[in-house]
Amino acid sequence: MRFKKASIIGGIVLVCLLIIIAIILYNFIGPGANEIKVSKAFMSKLYSINAINTEQKLDAIKYERIKTLNSQSELVHRSISTQSFGIDLDKDNNVIGFAKKDIPINITKVSLQDAEVVLKTINANENSKYLPYYSFIYTKQKNGYPFYFDEIKLNINKENGFLDGYSNSAMQKECKEPVINVSKQEAQNIALEAFKKYNKDGNVRNEIDLVYANNKMDKGVSQVYEVCYTIIIDGKNDKDVNVNWKIFISAENGKVLNILKDGAEKDVKTN
Repeated sequence: MRFKKASIIGGIVLVCLLIIIAIILYNFIGPGANEIKVSKAFMSKLYSINAINTEQKLDAIKYERIKTLNSQSELVHRSISTQSFGIDLDKDNNVIGFAKKDIPINITKVSLQDAEVVLKTINANENSKYLPYYSFIYTKQKNGYPFYFDEIKLNINKENGFLDGYSNSAMQKECKEPVINVSKQEAQNIALEAFKKYNKDGNVRNEIDLVYANNKMDKGVSQVYEVCYTIIIDGKNDKDVNVNWKIFISAENGKVLNILKDGAEKDVKTN
């Protein structure tokens, strides 16, 4: 009887030990282990080029895998949090976002020129004078045409020149070779016709660009990127409210590929 009782107790203890070992192994080699490893490598790289404040020792940084709920970017798959920063990863564990948790007040000690020395830049956000950091935006290009929706954004702190934030919406996409069968004037006419279906008469702005974008109007079509015109039209809707639309017209066949309404960076549902 005693032997049986001892066997039961021994079995319970063994099960408890196995559960504890499983938990420990899960924490070290579980689903979040690779994400934390990637985040550590990213932070190490930032430290190596003095892109962020290095007062805290690198090996003292603690990493925590957190749930990603209602992210502003559909590309964010997982988020890692440290004491001072947040790091966003995509489904392939590429770092696509990085931000300082505490946003400082606007104190400008680093000039725009000095900030450009820290990280080579392309363009500064025109509203950066109102923010505690400078914003620089890189745009991917192919065959001389930019990808309209692909951006890499860097925020440089005005007080100390360190990196405050980073976001990367650039993705590997299949692209057609540029085919220009539609003239600029033809693209304007097509865009105006599309605008007038839902609004009153509009005026086309002079700035017309050729960019890479994909078809957001037709569901189920291949999402291959192609060169298209961006036509901006200002006008009034049926309630006499001022509106502006940016319409993407295929340079190959004149088809409306996408519409951004009132400058919102999202496609307009018209059906």
